[in-house]
Amino acid sequence: ERGFPPPRRYSGGGTVYQDLGNTNFTFLCSTATFDSKKNSEIIIAALRTFGLDATTSGRNDIQVDGLKISGAAYKLAPPRALHHGTLMINVDLSALGSLLNPNKLKLQSKGVASVSARVSNLQTWSDKITHESLSLALIDAFCAHHGSERVEPETLHSADLRKEDALTKYYEAMKDDKWRFGETPEFTHQLEGRFESPMPWGTIDVCVNSKKGQILEAKVYSDSLFPNLVEALAESLHEVSYDAAGIDVAMARLRTAAEQRGEQLDKTHVE
Repeated sequence: ERGFPPPRRYSGGGTVYQDLGNTNFTFLCSTATFDSKKNSEIIIAALRTFGLDATTSGRNDIQVDGLKISGAAYKLAPPRALHHGTLMINVDLSALGSLLNPNKLKLQSKGVASVSARVSNLQTWSDKITHESLSLALIDAFCAHHGSERVEPETLHSADLRKEDALTKYYEAMKDDKWRFGETPEFTHQLEGRFESPMPWGTIDVCVNSKKGQILEAKVYSDSLFPNLVEALAESLHEVSYDAAGIDVAMARLRTAAEQRGEQLDKTHVE
């Protein structure tokens, strides 16, 4: 209705508002070398060149003076890993605040009344920060971190990307309404919660269609940074009894599926 198309991404995390005041970053590597903390350190080092004292916060945020200026999400698809996120330079905060309606449990966990009350733009602290200057600082910080010589970036235009059949096919699939909005059946039971301890995990919304004590279908929505886990959870709940014993069976399925993918779930993930 407002003219903002709502694409959906494969990685985890909540909804992100995008305009030209926002710069996006992406780290691609093998799962064996994936380290989100080191990637965040590179971003923080780049911001330090503008005199900003940035720090990490929570699961995936970077903040300055207690205000969020960056959020990130991850996708692990062995043997590859993706870490991407935002850097708010001069975002339209009024539009952001009016378009994003995060879960109330998430706002309560942050101790703020609205999403716009806990975010800010990098130009609040330095008007020298632009897309171009920040991009160059990130390249320098990346090269310095890895001990390599200065690398000149390659610019990819949309016309170039459209020449790649695989990318075009992927782009069209991401635009499909079935992928963007999903097919949501009528559910008989909805459970919602947010997990902060012993580690910040995120909000989760489980919708269950149950008949005669059995889960016929389950849909799971979450801003968790473990999208594979969220998808596997919905599959694990399929056709188990809707009681404590059935949920135990589903959790056992979840652990087995994770082990088959070469992942490990600790008590924090499944409790």
